Amino acid sequence: MQQPLLELQNMEISYDGQPMVTGVNLKMKQGEILGIVGESGSGKSTLIRATMGLLDCAGLVNRGDIFYKGQNVIDLDAEALRTMRGPEMGMIFQNCGSALCPIRTIGEQLYETMEQHGFKDRQEVRRRADTLFNKINLKDSERILNSYPFELSGGMNQRVGIVMAMILEPDLLFADEPTSALDVTVQAQVVKEMMALRDEFGTGIAIVTHNIGVVSYMADKVAVMCQGRLVEYGDTRDVIDDPQEAYTRALIQAVPRIRRR
Repeated sequence: MQQPLLELQNMEISYDGQPMVTGVNLKMKQGEILGIVGESGSGKSTLIRATMGLLDCAGLVNRGDIFYKGQNVIDLDAEALRTMRGPEMGMIFQNCGSALCPIRTIGEQLYETMEQHGFKDRQEVRRRADTLFNKINLKDSERILNSYPFELSGGMNQRVGIVMAMILEPDLLFADEPTSALDVTVQAQVVKEMMALRDEFGTGIAIVTHNIGVVSYMADKVAVMCQGRLVEYGDTRDVIDDPQEAYTRALIQAVPRIRRR
């Protein structure tokens, strides 16, 4: 039996001593896309930040285990976690523009990311960046690399964030509401680009979103969170077409639908 890429066992996460996520059990295979859905405050982002070791000082995983390729992430020290982020696990933030340094060019930030993980050859960094920019339909690589974040549109910054997350070719990519700040046409582009990267590199993707349509389109499995608990989990078509929980049905029914007269 193939070892899971990621497995969460009986996860409990607290903030300032108050449990925020309790009893979560999940598995992901290599190349699988997992959609994590639920209302604001349901614990979706907390779950993936804990897995990446990115909880702030008030947050704590106080019960359970996080296995990545069979290794318990909770047992790793800060330096081992830093080394793992990038080559093994990548992160696309909700607003990549705000996660970028405003006073340094995109190229400088990409070079620094690669350098921190042993890549000293700037030509190799440039080659990888050019390849990824082309894959996500950003054709003017030279201009983008020489630009500051404020010189690019929100959609372009979001795609730059995808490139920064993918340039080290991680096996697992977390995406925290990656399309919520984008207009509808750019949302569709970003979703297709993420799926293309999965097809190209075999990357597992865990995407946190409010958008049931995005999950229905791209996810293999769905995890439904409510008040810090995992209330439904299974194959996308089973959960979307035949939800077992009243909360899941309410989420699906809340999707706006335009009726023609």
